[in-house]
Amino acid sequence: MPTTICIQLSAAGAWQAGEPDAASDGVLLLRVLALMEAAPPHLDDEDGPDALRWQALEARVDLTLQLLGQLLARGVPRPPVCSFQLSGETASWSMLAPPPLGEVGTLALYLSSRIPQPLQLPATVTAVEPMADGARVTVTFNRLEPELQDWLDKTIFRRHRREIFERKHSHDE
Repeated sequence: MPTTICIQLSAAGAWQAGEPDAASDGVLLLRVLALMEAAPPHLDDEDGPDALRWQALEARVDLTLQLLGQLLARGVPRPPVCSFQLSGETASWSMLAPPPLGEVGTLALYLSSRIPQPLQLPATVTAVEPMADGARVTVTFNRLEPELQDWLDKTIFRRHRREIFERKHSHDE
């Protein structure tokens, strides 16, 4: 069952008519994102050389991802960044040239600037609300594999918790 939690997300994203790329692995992407977003362990005097080795390895992987992203970005520009509302069942955002109601396609979301691959979610356009500068588009996700749905829900929940934490601590200061 998809999560009913809805988050605000500023991300590069685009609507594409048609099915997701068959080579796209959303589960792997969301698992890597979860590892990257996990709070790094705090190093103190009691930590030995193993902790430092892991930190060095993580730094190398981060650098490799950044360089790979720069290489890939040379060939294909990312779509513009916009504000999305994202839940486990739907997404909505504003577009200048909205797709027609009922169109089946793929929402491609770049969830991290450090990951050069978009999360591709098959969806159907379920609402197009005209606005002064385009339209607000809402899509409902179609046929997500159970494991992908689970990782999408975990990602949304984790980011929702972070939003609450940041709101609470911004008021404390």
